[in-house]
Amino acid sequence: MKVVTIFFIGVFFSVHAQNNKALKPREFYNAKYEPETGIYHGAGQDKKGFKDYVNAVGQDKTPIIYMTYINLTASVEKIKSWGKDLKHVLDSLPKGIMPQIGLGLTGGNDTGAGLDKDVADGKYNAQLRAFYKVLLDLDRPSFTRIGYEFEGDWNGYSPESYKKVFIIISKAFKEKNIKSATVWCSGGGSANFMSIEKLMAYYPGDDYVDWWGIDVFSPEEFYDIGLQNFFDAAHTHFDAAHTHKKPVMIGESTPRYVGVLDGEISWEHWFKPYFEMLYDNPGIKAFCYINWDWEYWSDKIGFQWHDWKDARIEKNPFVLEAYKTEMDKPIFIHTQTHK
Repeated sequence: MKVVTIFFIGVFFSVHAQNNKALKPREFYNAKYEPETGIYHGAGQDKKGFKDYVNAVGQDKTPIIYMTYINLTASVEKIKSWGKDLKHVLDSLPKGIMPQIGLGLTGGNDTGAGLDKDVADGKYNAQLRAFYKVLLDLDRPSFTRIGYEFEGDWNGYSPESYKKVFIIISKAFKEKNIKSATVWCSGGGSANFMSIEKLMAYYPGDDYVDWWGIDVFSPEEFYDIGLQNFFDAAHTHFDAAHTHKKPVMIGESTPRYVGVLDGEISWEHWFKPYFEMLYDNPGIKAFCYINWDWEYWSDKIGFQWHDWKDARIEKNPFVLEAYKTEMDKPIFIHTQTHK
């Protein structure tokens, strides 16, 4: 009993200063599905990972965003099957959960074989129609990260064809009254924080983008000026003649190379600066955490993630209790608290 008591006292004092830190009120840009106040809480990126995460943080803090992925260059049947499975999963979860869809435009497996030009040229129109039908059948608000991590060389997209695809999909969402907000999602530090000027070569325009997004993984990214430049550009562009006024979604995040198993060390090295990033940037209106054992998934699907470590928050009691303390803050919007 004494050991348990000392442990929880340690957790309390470790996060006490962070709990008392003044939280900046959120900006509000009236974007599609943007909350007026607060930050949407999201997790994934598979059914088991999501449910294990929910069991860890508590049913009362069930994320309002569920992460999922599909490649637009997959077969029509695969897209239909993905949609059917997604509907089944969402129907098994509490009402009100919004899927956050990573929509790939590649040949798969991080080969740099971007097929964005083929999509733009109409070679995958049947897949596009199948994708739209999935969203129409879901009939619930969602977010679509079109060609996510667009500047990453592992995708191999070209600015002009990428923008064309984004505009095609954005226009279709409006014309078909599809309940999905478009997210222009950067690869961030994984793509070496390309300058805002260079990122703008991939920007389809404010009329077609509902949210900006960026993915955050390694701990050094928190301290790179490129991350802050991205947050600042979302509402005040580097060129004073342009202001974008877009809410920001952290589209993917996980403690890459850190994991959770080192407890307080893991917390101090990754989680503490992660939450400080959320609190210090009032334009951030959503975050999505990947609750995965990366070595397991590397072996399962063949990606080179073996050294990303175990990010499952339920696997370390210190990290879990500190994480739950953060999720108790009213700034976070869970399924049960969303109105």
